[in-house]
Amino acid sequence: MRIEDIKIRKIFATNSKPTLEVEIKTKKGKVYSSVPFGTSKSKYEIVYKDFEEISEIFPRIKRYFFEDFRDIREVDRMLHSIDTSDNFKKIGGNLALGISLAFLKAFSLEEGVPVYKYLGGNTIPKPVCNVAGGWKGQSDIQEFLILPLHQDSFVKSIDEISDLYLKLGEIFSKKDPTFKFSKNLESAWVTSLPAEEILKILTNIKGENFVIGLDIAASSLWNGEKYVYKDKILSTMQQIEYVSSLIREFKLFYVEDPFHQDDFVSFSVLTKNSKCLIVGDDLYATNLRRLKSGLDISATNAVLVKPNQIGTVTDTIDFVKEAKKNRLKVVVSHRSGETDDNLLSHLAVGLDADYIKLGISGERVVKINEMIRIEEELS
Repeated sequence: MRIEDIKIRKIFATNSKPTLEVEIKTKKGKVYSSVPFGTSKSKYEIVYKDFEEISEIFPRIKRYFFEDFRDIREVDRMLHSIDTSDNFKKIGGNLALGISLAFLKAFSLEEGVPVYKYLGGNTIPKPVCNVAGGWKGQSDIQEFLILPLHQDSFVKSIDEISDLYLKLGEIFSKKDPTFKFSKNLESAWVTSLPAEEILKILTNIKGENFVIGLDIAASSLWNGEKYVYKDKILSTMQQIEYVSSLIREFKLFYVEDPFHQDDFVSFSVLTKNSKCLIVGDDLYATNLRRLKSGLDISATNAVLVKPNQIGTVTDTIDFVKEAKKNRLKVVVSHRSGETDDNLLSHLAVGLDADYIKLGISGERVVKINEMIRIEEELS
């Protein structure tokens, strides 16, 4: 495939901050791809550059993308040859990813198929939905999650989680005097109730087919020596016991980033002694080398996948393949600073992910509704 034109523009993410969109024109038409970004980031993620700097870099590299490319791997190989650093510090990981994602859409357009079909996947993942959140003076735990244990259909799972989410808001309004139906960056309810109280409420209302998860985002609690909560300070061993006690008491099914991003050993201890999904996000940063380090000691039994942590479609695919080869569950995830691009849904299906973490309200319905359309096509 040889493109006719490629250009970039500044657009805005769901948190009102600027981000990047890449447009590609081929003989079949135009495609657009935008780049999300996170609020809490692993230090191992690729380097992002602001749009002003990218607008100076792009004209210098644009000419490289008018070659005749056979597939997305050739495009991504070109990106890595332009920027030979391991984190795209020269051209910006957001520029690299925008180009890679746009070419993925362009190849799909040339083939006349949706992106998920171009990638060769046909699995509808289970949703992982953030229904209540922490940060900024609220609960120390970043996300309280609901997901189905079994799934008849994606739309049915979402329908029931939506009902639960709305019911949860009503309960918070009665139990939390400060609750005003406010939402965080991922449109989850923001409450000042303690973590254990939130977990008790979720346990009482979730129903038999739904289970509870947490994203602890422990790197944000780690001060270099201990985990600092509003009401306690825990050593590493105490953090292991605290998280283990939450898993036991509330029968947690999913726990993401229970330790800071360099503590492979504690992840391994918890994984070996728990009967739930222990998910590595900041720990791996969708980086194959870090995943292999974790595999050496069985650090986790599940991985979070965020293409914007690593910079290309190919690197994302290789990360997922390695995780699957080692029987780790795969969770394709949104970011807090999202866009109206629905490509995430196609990636989750196209990569045959086990789960898709995508929120439940607000602008997150862009991804949810595309998942519903894909499910309808496949069925």
